Amino acid sequence: MGNTPKVAFFTLILLSICTLLGWLKASYALALGLLLGWFSNANYQTLEAKQLNTWASWLLKFAIVALGLTLPIGELVNTAQASFWLTLGVIAGTMLLGLGLAKTLKLNPEQGLLISSGTAICGGSAIAAVGSSIKANQTNMVLSLAIVFILNAIALFIFPIIGNWLELSQTQFGLWAAIGIHDTSSVVGAASQYGEEALAVATTTKLSRALWIIPIALLAVYFNSKSSTQSGQKANIAIPWFILLFIIASIVGSNIELGEMGSLIKVSAKNIFALSLLWMGASLNKTNLMSISPKAMSLGLFLWLVVSVVSLMIIYHYY
Repeated sequence: MGNTPKVAFFTLILLSICTLLGWLKASYALALGLLLGWFSNANYQTLEAKQLNTWASWLLKFAIVALGLTLPIGELVNTAQASFWLTLGVIAGTMLLGLGLAKTLKLNPEQGLLISSGTAICGGSAIAAVGSSIKANQTNMVLSLAIVFILNAIALFIFPIIGNWLELSQTQFGLWAAIGIHDTSSVVGAASQYGEEALAVATTTKLSRALWIIPIALLAVYFNSKSSTQSGQKANIAIPWFILLFIIASIVGSNIELGEMGSLIKVSAKNIFALSLLWMGASLNKTNLMSISPKAMSLGLFLWLVVSVVSLMIIYHYY
């Protein structure tokens, strides 16, 4: 038993090296990370789970900005415009449906808001932003993140399979992944398995969707203003600055000739995306997963299924 922490730590390091070298696809990296987190999360010692998740988040943002160098700004604008109304409809519909169902299920209102915003916008980033804005209970945030992450893991595996079965085009799959999958990491992971064009469409659509974190967080603060005033705490709005850096990188990349460097950046970004998924999976522990309530899980699962199915039908017939 004394060597268990060392074995867990070196297993994580070995898997990380394999992922960076491109030997593990995003879905496999996530699956191995989840297994490692389930059995060995408490045995890293030198790497705490919370620190691991923070590093994974920074890696994800770095990879997104790097990928921006290879995506022309004109294509980004066109993609964002084409998916604007679909994105807005999904976000508004998901929030209304989620909050209504949470009330019907008599779920904790705070948890209902976090799960709904995570499903509507961009998973963990939205939960973190809205949660910090309303000073949410830490337990509610952790459980909401766990629910979203489980559904992300499932989507990463089944979306490419369904896309190939339905013979979705690169554009169709990119749109569907960006709308139907919660976290940006899993969106990129699924789209990268489908093709480069799907990856470009998915990344652009997902990041334009992520900008809705700001108005949703502001609305959450407004409706929770009384409790915030009573507690004497000021609300903090978490702004996703890395999206601005992504746009700047796209502008820079559109005005310089990258040549072979562009291909290298794309490959490196994909591998870093996969590494972030490995670390995110490894940071999730058995205790968090086992403490999810059936009501909360039911809400997250139902919202995800509705968003995925409805958006797929719309995209399949009209895009």
